[in-house]
Amino acid sequence: MTRSKTIRAATVICLCLLSASTGHAYPKSAPWSELERYQETITRKEFEHLLTRFYNPSKVIYRYLDINDQRVIIYNDRGNSKIDFTLRFAPNEASKKPASFTYKTVSDLNALRNPPNKPLQGVKIALDPGHIGGKWASMEERQISWASYPLIREGDANLIVSKKVKPRLEELGATVMLTHEISEPLTPTRPEDYMAEARAEGRSGGALRRQAEMYFYRREEIYQRGQLLKNKFRPDFNLSIHFNATELSGGGTITHDNRHAFFINAAFGPDEVDREMWRYFLFSKLLERSIPMEAAMGDSLTEEILKVAPLRANAYAWTKYTCPINDNPYNNGRNLAMTREFPGPTVLCELFYMNNPWTAARMTAGDYAGTKYIEGAGGTYRSIYEDYADAVVNAVRRLFTQWTVEGYPKPPPTVVTKSWEAGPDALTTVAASASARHAATHSTNEVAHLLPVKKR
Repeated sequence: MTRSKTIRAATVICLCLLSASTGHAYPKSAPWSELERYQETITRKEFEHLLTRFYNPSKVIYRYLDINDQRVIIYNDRGNSKIDFTLRFAPNEASKKPASFTYKTVSDLNALRNPPNKPLQGVKIALDPGHIGGKWASMEERQISWASYPLIREGDANLIVSKKVKPRLEELGATVMLTHEISEPLTPTRPEDYMAEARAEGRSGGALRRQAEMYFYRREEIYQRGQLLKNKFRPDFNLSIHFNATELSGGGTITHDNRHAFFINAAFGPDEVDREMWRYFLFSKLLERSIPMEAAMGDSLTEEILKVAPLRANAYAWTKYTCPINDNPYNNGRNLAMTREFPGPTVLCELFYMNNPWTAARMTAGDYAGTKYIEGAGGTYRSIYEDYADAVVNAVRRLFTQWTVEGYPKPPPTVVTKSWEAGPDALTTVAASASARHAATHSTNEVAHLLPVKKR
């Protein structure tokens, strides 16, 4: 066995052992007792602001709550017959007890006083290459081919970017973990393990297999990654790396639109709050109070990706399932599994549309050093994976430098590209950079000339 194969085999064994150590079944009931550390650390006013502005704008969650100035009771059922958890509020800001957060807050980061060349010293960052890839890509519906373009497996592309980012963040002083380093699942379970559950829900035929597969790669795999981070790493920040695509991609349809988006956990929908585990995650994320740091990271990432690919925002408006996070239309609030289940501040990056010809041509050109002419993209480019990695590294460096080196005492505003109806307590309102403002407010064709193209 070659050295590379030995390392690969050891990695698989290590990941399986880590997974086995955290259990392999998505829990049937929530660990509410883990929220005890937040007793009397938050006032009712702050709690309800976070709840109704971000985590449940539809306010349907109140059917599970009994709330007054002293406490909130969270019930297990709509009939309010069984209590899951009671959270005591601090009477006022002055009497708030210090919370035991699992991540370094801005104040903690200020205290590091890092040298400028090592702004990430003492910081733990988790990189999650989205999806699994490899032989699992077809099952995940993340294996895309259309027209004359070669096959794209998103999970594999996400791994390329993540493996570029990791050593560069380490050079800046960070301790970095990848949730997986090969195109294999972290969970030791397989779709067959969920057939009985899917069958008990009334599934049959192809729908039975499909539901079991979704439990495997979507529910269990992401939960296991979250448990790995929670029990083995305890990150200060999580970044999940993805390439995006439109809903037309599954049918092999090309789009000439091309956009970027960042997702932050928020906006649990009316039916979603009916699930106990999801209610638990809602309140767990709310009590973490990580949204200001997540919004700042989304702003920093926006600024950096627009330097190399100034595409429009894939912006989500106010709905029962989505909400703007701040005045930056690239920052979207949505209840996604990874942002819901990873501990600490978390941003999911969804960059480019893979079923856009320009993106597809660059992705299928592969990863390479320097620049080369790409026929389908109409110009000379660096690797798209290099551009993506550079944007992530530069965004993390710039943001954490403000916290750990310069001692900025709160999440610094960086870019706002459009005014949103965010209510009186919107997080940030500052002027937009020219490139960001142009990209957010003009059509794709109008910004095409801003792409880093150099004609042969």
